[in-house]
Amino acid sequence: MPALEQGFTLPEVMLAMTFGSLIALAAAKALPVLRLQTADAGRHYRLELVLRQLAFGIEKDLRRAGFCAGQCQGQAFLIGNAEGEVPNSCVIVAYDLNQNGRWENSGDAEYFAYRLRAGALEGQRGVTHCRGNGWERLHDPEEVRINTFSISETAGHDGKSLVLFSLGGRSSVREDIQQRLEWVVSMEAL
Repeated sequence: MPALEQGFTLPEVMLAMTFGSLIALAAAKALPVLRLQTADAGRHYRLELVLRQLAFGIEKDLRRAGFCAGQCQGQAFLIGNAEGEVPNSCVIVAYDLNQNGRWENSGDAEYFAYRLRAGALEGQRGVTHCRGNGWERLHDPEEVRINTFSISETAGHDGKSLVLFSLGGRSSVREDIQQRLEWVVSMEAL
């Protein structure tokens, strides 16, 4: 005699559907929260990445400041600020990039400048002051807003100059996503 196949009873099916619906509702409620957390984690990562890239570029130029393969004339290191910005929020460095014994200010200019201006970090080549136009934004202000950029010089234990610089920013989308980097750079050539 063949075995009788038994299926689920109606109460069992209803119970399974209830549990399945509860799991689907919980997942539907958790999904937007997970999506927001993932987006915020991406914003944190992107903010730190932008700040670190900016800091590495500035550090590279600061380390080279004052290098000269001859008798260079002029000031190799200048700290200032753009009009309307906080003091010490602009730095200009010079180094003999083409090793011709001069710091040139035209053509392949060897003066490199960074400044804070209206929530953005700007850079320009071939300038000797922090004022004026023609500066280029070094990041997308729609993504990152720079809150702080400050430079200060101090003497190190070995008598060489040290430059302390701070760079802080926030996400343009979420103001509570913030990051601040502080660096100490040894100025070997000064």
